[in-house]
Amino acid sequence: MPVIQNEELKIQNKIRFIEAAQALIDEEGLEKISIRKIAERAGFHNSTIYLYFRDMDELIMLATMKHFDQYSQALSRLSTQNLSAADTFLAIWSFYGHTVFRKPQIFYNFFFGKYSNDLTTVMEEYYRLFPEEKVEYSHEIRVMYFGRNIRERCLYLLQTLSGTVSTLQKENIELINDIVVCCLRTLLEEKCQDPSLDSGDMTTRLLSMIRYVVRI
Repeated sequence: MPVIQNEELKIQNKIRFIEAAQALIDEEGLEKISIRKIAERAGFHNSTIYLYFRDMDELIMLATMKHFDQYSQALSRLSTQNLSAADTFLAIWSFYGHTVFRKPQIFYNFFFGKYSNDLTTVMEEYYRLFPEEKVEYSHEIRVMYFGRNIRERCLYLLQTLSGTVSTLQKENIELINDIVVCCLRTLLEEKCQDPSLDSGDMTTRLLSMIRYVVRI
């Protein structure tokens, strides 16, 4: 079989696995998913998954990317608006909060799980397989969106405020960033433990914490 056909078949099989995992996550939840269930839904033997993915964790990371769709679209629209750095910063965090608190287990796993330090690779691979879902962003938003991990993404957002927020200095910006990431992680853990918590209220709490720490 020609190399091009082999590559096309590999892409199609990866997509089948990802779509099978997406359907199962939606139907049964992240905690009930298994290699057997995914392979059965995709029409493959269990062991076939390892021909296309490092393990099930990588497959789940790719499968959960579809939950970024509304957030991604919101960022794309924001890219066309002529807002101040501070307003853009707060808008991004607002969109983010409304996204992650709706599916806390999925996003906790994405940003703090096994492959959470390799987000750029995961996201670039997903959009290679599903190019129709990729949208355009401003340079600043694109750099943040494809950041390697949550810490790098948050730090870049803080750096966009450099020169406009007096509390952010070279000497303290990384400490402030660590506090913001800890706030996010704590709230996500709370929502995972108690799904009945209101997502809007959680977003408001997150924004209040960030505004207090950053002094914005």
